[in-house]
Amino acid sequence: MEKIVNKKILSLILAVFLSLSVLTGCNLITRNDELYYNATVATITYSDGTTDNITKRELITAYSSYGYNYVQNYGYTQEKAIETTLDSIVDNYFTRKAVKDYYAQKGEKLFENSEKTYLWDQTMDAILSNLKGYLSETAKTSEDTTSENKSIFKDYTKTVELEGTTLLRKTAATTIRGTYGARQVDGIDIDFEYRHTDGTYKFQDLIYQNVQKLFAGNTQSDKNWKNAFRKYVDIVKENYEYLNKSSDKEWFLFEVNRVYDILKNNYIVEVYETIFNKDKAQDSRTTLVQARDVLDNYQRKVKTDYTTYKLQDDKETYASDMLSNIKDVYYYLEDTDSTNYFFIAPIKIDFSALSETQKNAIAEAKALKEEGAIDDAQYKAMVNSIVNENSQIVNVRNASTGEVESHISITKLREEMEDAVLGAGHTDEEIAEALRKYFYLYNDEDTYKNADYNAVFGVDAEGNVVASDSYSDDDIKAAIKSLYNNGSAKIGDFSETVEVEDGFYIFLFAGKIENLVDAESASLTTETIKTLNKTRLNMFSQKTILDVIFAELDVDNFSVFQNMDMNKLKKGSKTEKFVDSYKDLFNN
Repeated sequence: MEKIVNKKILSLILAVFLSLSVLTGCNLITRNDELYYNATVATITYSDGTTDNITKRELITAYSSYGYNYVQNYGYTQEKAIETTLDSIVDNYFTRKAVKDYYAQKGEKLFENSEKTYLWDQTMDAILSNLKGYLSETAKTSEDTTSENKSIFKDYTKTVELEGTTLLRKTAATTIRGTYGARQVDGIDIDFEYRHTDGTYKFQDLIYQNVQKLFAGNTQSDKNWKNAFRKYVDIVKENYEYLNKSSDKEWFLFEVNRVYDILKNNYIVEVYETIFNKDKAQDSRTTLVQARDVLDNYQRKVKTDYTTYKLQDDKETYASDMLSNIKDVYYYLEDTDSTNYFFIAPIKIDFSALSETQKNAIAEAKALKEEGAIDDAQYKAMVNSIVNENSQIVNVRNASTGEVESHISITKLREEMEDAVLGAGHTDEEIAEALRKYFYLYNDEDTYKNADYNAVFGVDAEGNVVASDSYSDDDIKAAIKSLYNNGSAKIGDFSETVEVEDGFYIFLFAGKIENLVDAESASLTTETIKTLNKTRLNMFSQKTILDVIFAELDVDNFSVFQNMDMNKLKKGSKTEKFVDSYKDLFNN
């Protein structure tokens, strides 16, 4: 960036880059002057008489985010790049105004409960992502990749729709309004702006509480997160020192509010596309990516894998890719001596809920088995007597918050899952829907929650189970082999309970892995696009192969401003720029 901006604007970008660091984890500090950065660089007077002011801080932040690309990639002078950036900010304001007026005229809320939940989730995720950016490099490698509660199911929001077999259309932005799951906490709808009668903001404070939980103890992990929190708050203080907050909590909640405002405004702009689509009979939803493009791309992937695994006979790479890199495999070997692969959804019950007496009793039984005093069958019988139907060791989580709220026995869990399968419909989707809550809310294994794919296992031609290192235990393999049942397993089947070193597993069969097309002829018909559109990556998610291929091809990141009639939005309004307030940004 230093090559394309002068020293003056570079120092100013550093001063306000915190506005973006919530999303990037940057750590840039300089003195912040209230009068300088809050100076008005443009005023918008709308046709209804209301006004908005754009500050110098907003302009510098937008330039550091995307405006400098006008210089770097398009050869603009710095003055023209800054003017263009300001114009885009103005357009953004008009867009948000149009959305607010649209819903006001229809007598509808700007945000439904689903959207409020979505914005709260987005704010929580952004804060956590930013906070992790302040962990030391050493701590980053040892901490979990995320501290979000993965037990809250978040289904995939589709970005493309198939009409017939030839036409693809982008899903409207208001999918969030129609499909995102609204949640409650303590019987109250999640709403970042909800204010209690005592003047407190429940859901803003909840974000603060969630962060505090990261360092509530005295482990090294707690210390790492506490240090990151300290750095984060200190940078907020230095950038906004003129606000004179009295406590770290006040400073942090200020930052949380600032992040929420950014995300909320961005979402409002996205929603405009839906309104525009309605006015234009949704013509703007037609994407440049067509069904033929998807088929061609999929065909190339299948042919590439077919050549590597089949023609070049690279079975070693194939076996490795299947277990560790399934997302990049598009052709599966089907020879008589090939391994049959399938998906498994693991449910883990940790020993953490056992009493010390139970843990000691299991340890004694294990010692007896290792000494040869008892055999495996006797050992399992002893464990079963210790962890019987009266042992409430299964953590049961709240569907809205993901927090543990009660406990049941493994026996009860198995009974509930059996009843759920019997009470479900006959399709795989209906059975998966019935089992989903047990995978998310009764499961201490977070690895595959909300992941694109589930765990992959295989059974080779000799009947041996192949598995990743995470599931290489002999008892696990024996349970998987029994569950596979010579290839007759189906969605709704689950394994016996398997004891491991730190708990128990129950494995759900999650579907066979099979070729969708004839790779040798590689002939893809228009019907193939329907197949790609209905083939889910995971039995618990709506995401399909079509979604994956489309996302790779769709490079139009943000088409709102290209599509909308900005002149129509600006009619009767006036925008006044105050060049003297920002000309120092491009003058040497």
